[in-house]
Amino acid sequence: MIGFFVLAAVLALPGIAHAQTVVGLYPIQGKLEPGPRADAEGLIVSGVRASERRFGAFILRGPVPLKASCDPTPTTECLAGLNRGGATLFAEGAMGADGVVTVTLTAIRGAQRTRPISFRFIPGFLDLRPAHFAVDQLEKAFAELGTPLADSAAPRTEAPVAQAPVADAAPSEADPVSLTSGSPYEDDAPAPTSSGWMRKTGIYASIGGAVLVGAGGVFGLRSRSLNNDLSTRYTEGRLVPGDRSRFDRAKTSSTLANTLMIGGGVIALTGLTFWGLSAVSFDSDGRGGGKLNVGGRF
Repeated sequence: MIGFFVLAAVLALPGIAHAQTVVGLYPIQGKLEPGPRADAEGLIVSGVRASERRFGAFILRGPVPLKASCDPTPTTECLAGLNRGGATLFAEGAMGADGVVTVTLTAIRGAQRTRPISFRFIPGFLDLRPAHFAVDQLEKAFAELGTPLADSAAPRTEAPVAQAPVADAAPSEADPVSLTSGSPYEDDAPAPTSSGWMRKTGIYASIGGAVLVGAGGVFGLRSRSLNNDLSTRYTEGRLVPGDRSRFDRAKTSSTLANTLMIGGGVIALTGLTFWGLSAVSFDSDGRGGGKLNVGGRF
C-alpha cells in the first residue's frame, strides 16, 4: 500500500511542478472603435481564461486591461515592467476594408517578446475559437523564450571566473536583445491571406444574385402590366384575336420573373454565406488566422 502511494506521488510530480505564468493585458493599440476594441479584449481574456482552466501556461491578473500606461510609445522595457515576476500581453488591432478586425498578439517577459500571433473576428459576431487557438499558439511561443534565457545565463556567471575582458562581454549581453527583435522566430514571409477566394466569391455571387433578382422584378412588372391591360380589355369587351400574342408575352414574362427571382435569391444567399464563413472559420495556419476548412469543420 505504501508503494502505491509513493508511485502515485511520483506520477503527480510533473503536474505539481508545472507552474502558470501570471499575465496582464495591456490596452489594445491601434485605430479601433470602442465596440470592436472591447470585443477584441474580451476574446483575448476568454482565451487566457481557457488556458487557466486547462492549466496551461497563463493565468490572468486584473484589472483587465491594465490601468498602467507606457505612452507615448510602448517599449519592451516599459511593458515588461508593468507585470514584474510575470508577463505582459501586448495586442494591436486593425479594421480591414472588409469589416473584419485583425488582432496581433505578443507576450513580453523581461527583455524578450514572443513572435506575433494573429487572429481575426467580425465585430458583433464573436467566434471564440480563433482567439483560443491564438492563445494556444502564444503559449508555445512563450515556452520558446525559456531556452535562450537559460543559455545566456551561463556565460554571464562564468565570465568573472575566466577574467574575460569587458569588450568580450558584449556578445553574451546581446543574446536577449536579438530575441527582442523576434528575428529567430518570426517568419519573413507575409501572413497568408486566409479565405480570400471565399470572400471574393461571396461578394461576386451576392452582386450577381442581386442583378438577377432585379431583372426578375423588371419582368414581373411587365407581366403585371400586360395582365392588367388584358383584364381591362376583357371587362370592356374589347378583346380581339390579335390579343393572343399579349397573353403569350404575359405568360413568358411571368415565367422569367419567377425563375430569375428564385435563382437570384439562391445565388445571393449562397454568396452571403460564403462571405460570412470566410471570416469566422479558421484552419491550423500557426497564426490563428481565419480560413475555411472545407473538410467539414462546420
